Amino acid sequence: MNDYEFFAFDADGTLAPQPFEVFTYPMGDVTVRAHSIDNRAGLQVLWIHTPAPDWTVVFNWATLVQSFDHRVLVMPYLPSARGDKDTPSPARTNATLAAMSGITDIVTIDPHSPVWLDCLRSANPAVDCWQLDLAAVVRDATSDSDYRGVIAPDTGATARAAHVAAALGLPVAVAAKKRDPATGRILGYAAPEAVREQPGRYLVVDDICDGGATFALLATSLDDSAELDLWVTHGGFTKGPDELLRRYRTVHTTDSLRSAIAAGTQCPDSRLRIHSLRGPITTTLAHIADTESHTR
Repeated sequence: MNDYEFFAFDADGTLAPQPFEVFTYPMGDVTVRAHSIDNRAGLQVLWIHTPAPDWTVVFNWATLVQSFDHRVLVMPYLPSARGDKDTPSPARTNATLAAMSGITDIVTIDPHSPVWLDCLRSANPAVDCWQLDLAAVVRDATSDSDYRGVIAPDTGATARAAHVAAALGLPVAVAAKKRDPATGRILGYAAPEAVREQPGRYLVVDDICDGGATFALLATSLDDSAELDLWVTHGGFTKGPDELLRRYRTVHTTDSLRSAIAAGTQCPDSRLRIHSLRGPITTTLAHIADTESHTR
């Protein structure tokens, strides 16, 4: 899969590929070239699949399509989202670059925290921010499962897990994790007592999986008192999904990142399920096309 895909969104609701090219010069710098542009479409769309986009691509694409009313950046995973508390903050840097790039709209799902989009709005209030409904995506993806409850793997995931649990009509339980702030190393972990007291099948919900250490610790801390499925919206899988699949009955993620798609291709285990965001994103693009004045 390419890191960048270019589309025109037609009046009939079709995402039509655009013949744009990310061109690399001999010395390695890049630009975007348009072999032609579909002037009939009201929306121009750049869909990014990499966690480390080259903002030169975004700026140059936005220049090529600047005559269109909507220049929509589809970025399901917000780059450097976890750097929201760092100094300097790469989350704020990426958000500011997005705000200044010439886009009119951004479509994303399950941001790590409010910092990224808040910074974008502050830098350029004219950009409209559209978030896919995470709970609806999870509900559709796990509709064949009979869960007793939803587990947040740490306190930072509580609001996200509670939102999903409410959509599924289930209770939420929160595990406790302690990290060394200097190294990020996990010093201790405590599974929810409510889960120990009520064995059954549970869905663990969080936004990002990189190496998966937190999720492995949670599964270990519960021993055999619960049958676990895992939902991570953005599957980095930097150490591969095998360890998670040894501890979880099913691992769910979206195709927000090419790493998740690659894991699904390389791992023959059907218990790793990659759920496409194309449907919800297309629906959101239709809303953008139909709405002349948006509200965030």
